[in-house]
Amino acid sequence: MIKLVCDRCGRELTDPPEIELALDGMEAWRASVRARGEEPRGVFPCEHYARCGGEMVVVDESKISQSIRQIKKLFGQ
Repeated sequence: MIKLVCDRCGRELTDPPEIELALDGMEAWRASVRARGEEPRGVFPCEHYARCGGEMVVVDESKISQSIRQIKKLFGQ
């Protein structure tokens, strides 16, 4: 399952229509960030952007689970 998570405050978006809407606006957000002379970190600003300054990044939970299993295997847990 794919979700969007703020890279600063941790707010999560898991509702598919919200994720689709955010991804549709991704290019406009990235263009506005680049126009300010910065490089975008995520695909869309966080709902709390004015307070946290975070950007929503794509997280694939299945890959996280695989990574955790690999780390546990590595340390024998």
